[in-house]
Amino acid sequence: MGSGDAPASTGKAHQRDGESGSGGGAVSRAADQLGKIAKLFSCKKLPDMVSKSYLEPAGRPSDKWSLGNRLLVMMEGTRDARGILQWNAAGRRVVKGRKAIYILGPTVRSRDETDEKTGEERKVKYVAGFHAIPVFRYEDTCGAGLSTVKDEPKKLPPLADVAAKWGIRTRYDATEHGEYGSFSPSEGEIRLCTDDAATFFHELAHAAHSRLEELKSGQDPEQEAIAQLAACALGRAYGYNVDGYTYNYIAHYAGGNEPERVGRMCYRVLGKVERIMGMILEEERAAGRDAGKAESSGGPAPASGPADAPPAAAAAS
Repeated sequence: MGSGDAPASTGKAHQRDGESGSGGGAVSRAADQLGKIAKLFSCKKLPDMVSKSYLEPAGRPSDKWSLGNRLLVMMEGTRDARGILQWNAAGRRVVKGRKAIYILGPTVRSRDETDEKTGEERKVKYVAGFHAIPVFRYEDTCGAGLSTVKDEPKKLPPLADVAAKWGIRTRYDATEHGEYGSFSPSEGEIRLCTDDAATFFHELAHAAHSRLEELKSGQDPEQEAIAQLAACALGRAYGYNVDGYTYNYIAHYAGGNEPERVGRMCYRVLGKVERIMGMILEEERAAGRDAGKAESSGGPAPASGPADAPPAAAAAS
């Protein structure tokens, strides 16, 4: 599994405070911003003035299951499993040939007991054991789209087209362990549990990093610093100020919030961050060139804007 966007606060999304210029120097401008950020973090502490809010869960049957059954389902590589009738009610059907996985349900029976005080006979229910219940994974069904959150954002964040070009699916989902997002190299998927654009930049940076080298599992300090430093610089390029949040996020993995520690961590990963940002922005520029070709030939243009110009959509609140 890829790393999530772990230590954070709750509340509103990042404030948008500027626009980047257009032109062909997006990579060099981003590298310049990256150097400024590393220098800034080496000089002084920054308060975390930014907070995020989780997307509200839509609710799944498995949310009410026991911890043991939820773990059984997760071990089968899914976050949502239901019986056939439950899937049908949700507008989906089980793909022919797919096999069920099993959870455990209590076998409840009743017996007659005599009340010691009143002498009355009564029926008492008890758990005599457990039986297997067949359910099917979401991945083994097809049909209507299924949202796991209420009021799902209608648009994906800026640079979502880069993830798509790399064959990575981006979707909104309810948080499970307090994470704001995650990237899974094995599943080729970015999950977003908040509408905060910088969280997507963080996970996209993990995805780009995985194209350079195999990622370590879990919350590796250097990997997390790389992803968040890239997210901070991309945030600046697209008008989102996450400097304070980034400083404190990296401080968490640097082992202290002293500027010397944070700055040292930033400079240690700077080279990889530059390469990762170069990959992302060059891919976005290529998408812009493709859009220009489509327009000149009379074909439909992609939904995303030119590579070097940030989309007009502001951060969600």
